[in-house]
Amino acid sequence: MGNAAAELAAARGQKQGNRVRKIIKADTDPVRAAQYIRMSTEHQRYSPDNQQTAIAAYASLRGFEVVETYLDSGKSGLTLSGRPALKRLLSDVLSGAMPYKAILVLDVSRWGRFQDTDQSAHYEYMCREAGVPVHYCNEPFENEGGTMASIVKHMKRVMAAEYSRELSTKVSRAQRQQARLGFKQGGMNPFATRRQVVDEHGNQRLILALGQRKALTTDRVVLAWGPAEEIAAVRRIFRMFVDDQMSLAEIARWLNTQGHRQVHGAEWRAPAVRYVLRNELYIGTYIFGRKYSNVGAPHPAPVQDWAQVDVLKPIISKKLFSDAAVRLAKLAPNSYTNEELLEGLRQLLAEKGTLSTFLIKNSPFLPYPCTYVRRFGSMSAAYLLIGFDEPTHNDRNSLRFQWTEEMLLDVIRRIYLEKGYVDGGSISADPTSPSRSLFSYRFGGLLNAMIIAGLPVGPLSPQQEAALSRQREQYEHRKKIRLIPIMRTAQGSRIRDEELDAALRRLLIKHGYLSMWLIDSDPTVPSSSFFRNRLGGLKGAYARIGYFSSQSDLLKEAQRRARFGPSLSAEPG
Repeated sequence: MGNAAAELAAARGQKQGNRVRKIIKADTDPVRAAQYIRMSTEHQRYSPDNQQTAIAAYASLRGFEVVETYLDSGKSGLTLSGRPALKRLLSDVLSGAMPYKAILVLDVSRWGRFQDTDQSAHYEYMCREAGVPVHYCNEPFENEGGTMASIVKHMKRVMAAEYSRELSTKVSRAQRQQARLGFKQGGMNPFATRRQVVDEHGNQRLILALGQRKALTTDRVVLAWGPAEEIAAVRRIFRMFVDDQMSLAEIARWLNTQGHRQVHGAEWRAPAVRYVLRNELYIGTYIFGRKYSNVGAPHPAPVQDWAQVDVLKPIISKKLFSDAAVRLAKLAPNSYTNEELLEGLRQLLAEKGTLSTFLIKNSPFLPYPCTYVRRFGSMSAAYLLIGFDEPTHNDRNSLRFQWTEEMLLDVIRRIYLEKGYVDGGSISADPTSPSRSLFSYRFGGLLNAMIIAGLPVGPLSPQQEAALSRQREQYEHRKKIRLIPIMRTAQGSRIRDEELDAALRRLLIKHGYLSMWLIDSDPTVPSSSFFRNRLGGLKGAYARIGYFSSQSDLLKEAQRRARFGPSLSAEPG
């Protein structure tokens, strides 16, 4: 009995000594690690600071040194598509160029609450196969791949997915109940309405401006009618559509000429007019919950599950609204036969002498181009069936480098004199003009080109001001790039593929991502078009250095690694 006790004590002492030696070794030679942090909006305990503190304590005890942080703030864990930091982490791991050998995550739910638990396991497997295991710092198991750890981890993933599903169901039920009480449930308010804040007793407090939110949790938001001129515009829209038989595009042009703008400040387009004509709010009825989009792809909800309540005094009669619905149904894509669609194209070609998506969108007797794409596969296929030879993008831009800035400015000045306005559609419809993309490439955007050309642009919304600022910034970058004598065109043939790879790696390390704009903005590397021509596209160039910019690319690379092994991860795709 004494010998057994002594042996047990010796074993415990040896085990403690091993643990101490392991910690001492970790202190002298720490393992470089990355930390992944995801915060949704559900609990303060999942704030980035709290996660970093817990991960730091785990790293200190286990001998890790955190050298990289990936943060997805305010992101849902249901999908990968909306989590750029996790996509960048997986891309870095697959590239093999990461400066760490482990990934630290607070718990299983922070890695993801994917409804398919295999998806979460798949991403973890990708990292482990690349030699970068994932460690969960706040879980009661060691993620060493054992049987019990795998079982507990799978249960945790199921619990995380079920938590998200139940939470989404509860939120959806609560939103529909609030909607039935007449309270607005998010989203942009329709044209001619405003968001009105009321207190818990229904007393009106204030009108919210664009971008503002209510401050008190006890307050609610209801809809109220806006200015009289906007209400009159809505009534005019319905009369022009029903009585005057005007097209959606014609109504949109009238609204723009009258100075009306959508709620978010944008100009009117035919789809926005269609939305007004279909919105039951103008006959006083608020409808919420036509679709279920709790988890996964949205799907239609049964009519009995919709929240329908009368919240406003109607400004349109039900008969007028019904007449508009009847005419909209006649304009629906399914009401045209294939021959009717083609005959409409022939008629438009005879009238205009050419065809383009701009002309089709603004035609009073044709549906939108997307209808042709659904029926015939593409606009080019539809053109071919009526014998129209479509001018290609390359035809219009074949001499793009011979177009000087002044020549381009003269083009938009001429279009403005002919039509009284300039937009992307009018440029596309002009057969003597280069494509609209060339104006964006040279000037950063069409709005900046119009200002440089001295054309009036009218008052700008905050969104347009922000867009103009970005366009000017891109224009200034482009001017600097053209003035710097670097190896971008004539000397490009001397650059080896290995040097191109090194240039992309430098950009990736510096910025954490790659894009066409990032490449073109850096005067020390060749242009993005040079990468396309030399390496068969930007995605091919990215794949050479192991960078994958989309979820589909990540999955394709993972499948290839599973088939051929990790040694091919940095080869061209």
